[in-house]
Amino acid sequence: MIQTAHYSVEAKNKKLKGLIKVRSKIMNRYQKIAWFNLIVITLTVIVTSTAIAIEMHLRGYSTIGPWFIAIMALLQFNRYLFKKPQGRDKVIHDERDSLILRRALSFSYTVFWYVFVFSCFLLFLLIGPKNSVPVMTIPLIAIGAGLFLKIASSVAVLVQYSRGGNEDE
Repeated sequence: MIQTAHYSVEAKNKKLKGLIKVRSKIMNRYQKIAWFNLIVITLTVIVTSTAIAIEMHLRGYSTIGPWFIAIMALLQFNRYLFKKPQGRDKVIHDERDSLILRRALSFSYTVFWYVFVFSCFLLFLLIGPKNSVPVMTIPLIAIGAGLFLKIASSVAVLVQYSRGGNEDE
């Protein structure tokens, strides 16, 4: 009887471990937001690059590119698409989620400043000290750096969630 009782406890533990593994493949709200950000940014880059290439081929210069950046307005719909769970018994996030978000933002802001400063110095090295920079270049650098910030943050969130944790956590 003792072996039977022990066997049933082991079977329940195996079943519970199987449920934990299946449960870990379900994405939470922050993972969905990160994937949505990456998809929207990729779509924006592809559509904008295509529009600029077509206009450059037809006219020899492009003025339409910045208008396609409006696609990134979709990034503001995160709060409507991925709502927080409603109700007193629903968990919005725990300590692990907070730590992952804090690390992702810290990483992305650090990378943002490196990329922003590097792009400014690269522009200086390419153009030279005696030439001028077109007015449209400076906002494009800021938009590009902001895109990089969002990409780095989303990738950092996804990487940290993919690492998972011990079954004891």
